[in-house]
Amino acid sequence: MSNAKNYLTHLLVLCFIQIVVLDNIHLSSYLHVNIYIMAIFLLPYRLKGVPLLLYAFFLGLLMDLAGSTAGIHAAAATLLAYIRPRLLHLTAIREDMDDARGFLHKVDFAWFFKYVSLSTLLFNIVFILAEAFTLGNLLLSALRIISSALVSLLFILLYYFVGLKKVRR
Repeated sequence: MSNAKNYLTHLLVLCFIQIVVLDNIHLSSYLHVNIYIMAIFLLPYRLKGVPLLLYAFFLGLLMDLAGSTAGIHAAAATLLAYIRPRLLHLTAIREDMDDARGFLHKVDFAWFFKYVSLSTLLFNIVFILAEAFTLGNLLLSALRIISSALVSLLFILLYYFVGLKKVRR
């Protein structure tokens, strides 16, 4: 399967899981599981600038329309796309980033875990603070950020091991 078809399959699966399954499971008011951001992580490294920002914005907007969240997903996903090249430069080895087909097919798990953990935490900071729209109860917001980031990271890693590693064998 070509890389574009493979990516489109992952995108559709991630959006389906997010919209149909995770958005309808109410674990707690403290937890927001966002697995769809994995679609931004899977993009080839060379996709940068305006196309990356527009892609993330429209992906977040799709989640906003499905969940009636008034632009919160779009804002957080766009920020994630904006900081993505900087995070990759900070964390990746240069040889891994030179491949035009994407870089997630040959990276080690330690790097992937560090990159995804940091990205998921930053996404959830923006998402939760935009949802709360106040800094009044910062301790509660911090608890929601940490718990949502951990649960989202757990689901992303589950998808990584089940959906991505299985495909690569």
